[in-house]
Parts: sequence; C-alpha cells; structure tokens
Amino acid sequence: MFSCAVIASGGLIVVRDLPEPITYDDMVSVVHGYIEGVYLDGATAYVNEEGKLQGLPKNEAATALAHAHNAIYTDDWIAGNMLIVGNSDDEGEMTSLTTEWINNNLKEIANV
Repeated sequence: MFSCAVIASGGLIVVRDLPEPITYDDMVSVVHGYIEGVYLDGATAYVNEEGKLQGLPKNEAATALAHAHNAIYTDDWIAGNMLIVGNSDDEGEMTSLTTEWINNNLKEIANV
C-alpha cells in the first residue's frame, strides 16, 4: 500500500491508502495545476506552483504545516491543496508516508 495525505484548502485532511504510488497526472489533478515541491522533515509536499497567481484560496492548515517545518518563509503562505508523500528513496522513487509521520504531523494541524 502507498499512503499519502491531502490537505484541502478548506481545511479537510484526508489520508489515503492506494494500491500503488500516485502518478504525476494524479498529483496535478490534486493540486489543480503544475506541481511545486515543498520539502518537509521526513516528507515531501506538492502544491500548485501558480496557486497564488490563479487566485486559489489560502490553505491555513498547509501553511501552518509548512511553517512548522521551516519549509517556507514566515510571511509566505500556501494557496490551494497540498499533497503529501514520503521522501524519495535512494533510487529517486517516491515513498509512502509512514504512520509515525502522519501521527506526529497531521494531528497537530487538524484543528487549525
């Protein structure tokens, strides 16, 4: 199984177990545009590269998570959905989020 999480711009956090890793096209459809990586401690998040330019709403929960990981400047913010997966392995392949990472990081922001 491949675990990933989506933090929707409305604040809903969904963790999904998929039969195989998410594809690039799936990633684009989740964030509604070209993807940009945001590197968190122990995970990689993907957001819409042009989310602010497209007028996507501010994602308070995703912004809080990115700030907690010092992944974006303190005056910056995330627009639109955020997709989170594990970091790449030694061969450059995307990995699944661990249960430990999910429990340590997403529960903190669930009430933002």
